Amino acid sequence: MSKEDALARAKAVFNAASDYFDAPALSFWNRFGQQTIDHLALRPGDRVLDVCCGSGASAIPAAVRVGAAGQVLGIDIAESLLQLARDKAQQQGLENIKFQVGDFETLGFPDESFDAIVCVFGIFFVPDMQAAVRELWRMLRPGGKLAITSWGERVFEPANRVFWDAIAVERPDSSPISP
Repeated sequence: MSKEDALARAKAVFNAASDYFDAPALSFWNRFGQQTIDHLALRPGDRVLDVCCGSGASAIPAAVRVGAAGQVLGIDIAESLLQLARDKAQQQGLENIKFQVGDFETLGFPDESFDAIVCVFGIFFVPDMQAAVRELWRMLRPGGKLAITSWGERVFEPANRVFWDAIAVERPDSSPISP
């Protein structure tokens, strides 16, 4: 599968899932997003980039932490998830956060643009993770902080296999995204 096909497929899956992204059963997004931001010890005025930001589970806590003097930019490929994030930020009165569609491998920001970069459970969606991490490091200022979270091997088994087997019965064209 080409990179473009993989990106289009991931975009379709996450846009389709957005109606349920903030369901109580998926509360781990908010828990791990908040914990990731807590570990970064962001300061007021920091500039933060959150790639694969989804519905804002880490970007919104980052915006709260950096305060009005700081800036947070959330990037994701799924416009419907970004709209959820925008709505949440607006409900909280956050004016220091923006969300935009983008593929974080090709953002094109200048070197050393951010004080912190966050990627919570998203790095494994890119075909070349090492190149992606190099790109993130490039955009980080000296002394900045890069936080990447990932799943442990087989963390959701056997539930993951049962889930995808059930999906395959209803929608054979929808299967897990593989590298």
